[in-house]
Amino acid sequence: MRRRTDEGLIWVDGLGYEGLVYQYTNKADNDKPYVGCTAREKTRKESWRNWSNAYAGKKIADARKESEPKDWEYKVLERLYSEDLVELEQELERREAFYIKELDACDNGYNSNRGGSGHTGMEFSDETKQLISENHRRYQSTDTRKKLSDALKGHKVKEATRKKISEGNRGKKRTDEQRAAQSERQKGVEPVAASKAAKEWLEKNGGYWKGKQLPDEMRANIKAAQQKRGINVVAHFPDDHTETYPTLLDAEKATGVKVGSIHNNLKHSSPDFKTATGFWFERKEDSDGVTTAAN
Repeated sequence: MRRRTDEGLIWVDGLGYEGLVYQYTNKADNDKPYVGCTAREKTRKESWRNWSNAYAGKKIADARKESEPKDWEYKVLERLYSEDLVELEQELERREAFYIKELDACDNGYNSNRGGSGHTGMEFSDETKQLISENHRRYQSTDTRKKLSDALKGHKVKEATRKKISEGNRGKKRTDEQRAAQSERQKGVEPVAASKAAKEWLEKNGGYWKGKQLPDEMRANIKAAQQKRGINVVAHFPDDHTETYPTLLDAEKATGVKVGSIHNNLKHSSPDFKTATGFWFERKEDSDGVTTAAN
């Protein structure tokens, strides 16, 4: 399902925000192209149709002055999707630059630069960077996120859509800059949202194992599976000493911290993210010096 947000963005269930790379071709001037990109197609089209307004760079603006709307043909070159608006805009600019080069739209068209928005290689002042950051945050306001969340409650993503998303993300790797930015945003943030929701659900609905002890055979199977995968856990105790355990279950038995909490803590592996009882955990890739908790 596609829906328009208050900011003029398009949200597609199962895919995220929609953006596109488009082309205008001047049929009256040897089919010369202009390539652009946007996450707000409707707004961009309205701007184009207002012939008295300036549009983009000088070359395309001059060409519009010397032509009529009927001389131009519009088509979408590619549609892109992402749940992160900033990443979507970055990918749109990258693909825009690709099509500018592919169609020779800079030397033999109306694009004024080869880098899409023209930001490639540019150094921005701290003030400009701040304005860009604030602009991105405005488009991802708390109210907007809540509206999107409310609209998606109860919605089930089709298996075919899940497969498409999975295939689209396969092989993609975030840059070091993206990882560093995400790490900076998460500093000091306790990752409790998902576990809190799960805890509330279990308290309300219960669960098969609520109040029950896992059978020894099941615990043994879980432990064997973890050992087979080679998960060695280093536990950092509140008094600053460390112990290494061959499985999450062994670490739980020794520290009293539940397996689920240890697993979540391993995603950060940092003293900045400690459990309520003062522990933090990290993986140990090899098994040298493993200390096994008592059975």
